[in-house]
Amino acid sequence: MQSPSELSRQKRFGRIIKERRDELGLTQMQIGDLGGPSAPTIRKIEDGDAAISTHTLNKLDAPLRWLPGSAARTYAGGTPAANDVDVYAPKSDESIVSGPDSIRFEISDLTGLLAAAGRLNDAVERGRTTEPHVVSAISDLNAVVSRLSARYATAMLERNGGPGRHLHPLVEMAFSHLLEVPAEADDPTEFEERRYRRWLAGRTEDVDTSTEARFRARWLAANNGAIPIRNGRH
Repeated sequence: MQSPSELSRQKRFGRIIKERRDELGLTQMQIGDLGGPSAPTIRKIEDGDAAISTHTLNKLDAPLRWLPGSAARTYAGGTPAANDVDVYAPKSDESIVSGPDSIRFEISDLTGLLAAAGRLNDAVERGRTTEPHVVSAISDLNAVVSRLSARYATAMLERNGGPGRHLHPLVEMAFSHLLEVPAEADDPTEFEERRYRRWLAGRTEDVDTSTEARFRARWLAANNGAIPIRNGRH
């Protein structure tokens, strides 16, 4: 059971979070889209019903435009420090946009998209759809689905692979179609991603020293800057 002082602290913190969110004109969902906790978590925080972890506190600073550590300091009874640099303000030569450049999505959404794309491709293969513009649109959809699937694969490999880790056979089998393809690609970005995924899976035969350092820095950043520990070992 939580003590009265702990409950009081959570209520105070929730009130400050809501006031700041309202001040910025952000919805609970937009906080999540900007890299913060999910909307259900924000709702619990604002209601004062959640015991908050350090990880969650750290995720609140950026979307609320606070300096790093402000949320944790506020939760402990202090006050937040606003970040005066508006990272969302457009530059003089940029158009004003209405939302973030990227959003998070549920894995169920990706699997649903994959299923829908599969049905469309099946229709093309069976000759049920022959209109050129429809076939072209399905091809474009396949390209988008392929990119999303590859990004998910990269995230999974970052969590389960990397230096000092032996990739679980199930993970390697699930993404073998992405790991077996040659690293060569016309698009430099795609070339980099393919090499990075192979590196995460321990396939380092074509990685030089500078690339190794770059991939390691990216992997560490994806794991919150710390070398992941598994079974009590680095």
